Amino acid sequence: MAPATPRCTRKLRSWMVEQVSSGKYPGLKWEDEAKTMFRIPWKHAGKQDFRKDEDAAIFKAWADFKGKLSDGNPASWKTRLRCALNKSPEFSEVVERAQLDISEPYKVYRLVPATEEGSQTPERKCGAKSARKSKRSRSSSSSDVAAGEDVAHAKRDKTADDDDVKVELRTEDVRLQTEHLPEAHPVQMDGAAQETPLREIRLDVLIEESLVPPQEDKDSLQVTVHYLGRPVLKRDIAGPDVRVLYAAPSSSSPAPPTLAPDVRFPRIHLPEPPASLAAGRAALQSLLPFMEKGVALTSTRQGVYGRRFCLGRVFWTGPHAPSQGLHKMERNSEPVLLFSKDVFKQQLDHFRANGGEPPQCSLTLCFGEELSGGDDPDQKLIIVQVTLPWAERQVRGALLDPFGLLQSPLDEITLNLVAVQTDEPAP
Repeated sequence: MAPATPRCTRKLRSWMVEQVSSGKYPGLKWEDEAKTMFRIPWKHAGKQDFRKDEDAAIFKAWADFKGKLSDGNPASWKTRLRCALNKSPEFSEVVERAQLDISEPYKVYRLVPATEEGSQTPERKCGAKSARKSKRSRSSSSSDVAAGEDVAHAKRDKTADDDDVKVELRTEDVRLQTEHLPEAHPVQMDGAAQETPLREIRLDVLIEESLVPPQEDKDSLQVTVHYLGRPVLKRDIAGPDVRVLYAAPSSSSPAPPTLAPDVRFPRIHLPEPPASLAAGRAALQSLLPFMEKGVALTSTRQGVYGRRFCLGRVFWTGPHAPSQGLHKMERNSEPVLLFSKDVFKQQLDHFRANGGEPPQCSLTLCFGEELSGGDDPDQKLIIVQVTLPWAERQVRGALLDPFGLLQSPLDEITLNLVAVQTDEPAP
């Protein structure tokens, strides 16, 4: 194949050299003293610690330089500069020097000397919304295809702001040969022999597919009540709110249902102590009346909040408690954040990246007695364990899919095209 005609991108080269040398963009700097390679920050726009003004600064600057600043967002700015660098024969990505799995990821590009530019071919073609094919033919022989060789590489760039995910497939020198060849041009099947392809096709393909992002799990609660370490009640709440309280039984009317609608909150009523708890039955019967009006729990975008309305004291522990020691819910005060969704997400991301212990998905309330992180809940009269099924599902997903491959589009896919030789005689 004849070398591709170098694409004139002197503006990009001179502009990029100027930006790297300026030192005003965080993470953009020379990789070597000879200034033949440079680092460029490569943090994904969907990361929680993504800083638009810093991590997208160089991409925004290129969009501004090209007059395209108003056409997109950090993800599209990044795609625009990436495509420009990869299409230009004056730049070559140094894959082995890249660091993409650290807190401040970066890629490395090399400035290709002018003497090498003639042998450089664009690494990818970047387009908008259609597949493109370019063909170049060396001869006009038969069109029966025998085999395809070499490797096709696919890369997918995911963006948190767009539903469309661009999948770029590159095939390099895919050689298609005919089975019926003139005697003057025999094909040597020996791998060491020189073969003369009669037809050569270069494919530059861009495929766009629309992916629907996974919907977030709806808020839900699972409440388990323990008396002296023994579970006495368990309820699943398919919603964000619940109120746990005690209602004394009335002789003139039947006992209230275990789960009944409230003005806003479903109710879970603390049951009477079972007869099997003879040792603690009297203490429980004296404590339960102080739990009238109980504790309300509600889930918001920030997390799970609790508010105490009962006369009895309520203490709580959980994975997101602000410190060690006792955490008391004051009566009729502002709601207390018992479980932070932001902290949980950070812990889940860390678990996906580094392994270790998965994040916890529950919190504990203790009615009438003090409870700290080091205490044994089985020794307490009334313990209410609140588990978050939506969080448990995310943790199970992380255990089955630690790299998040099933949750979002892939950063990179590699496809290998293998030529298969058959022993069937030609017709």
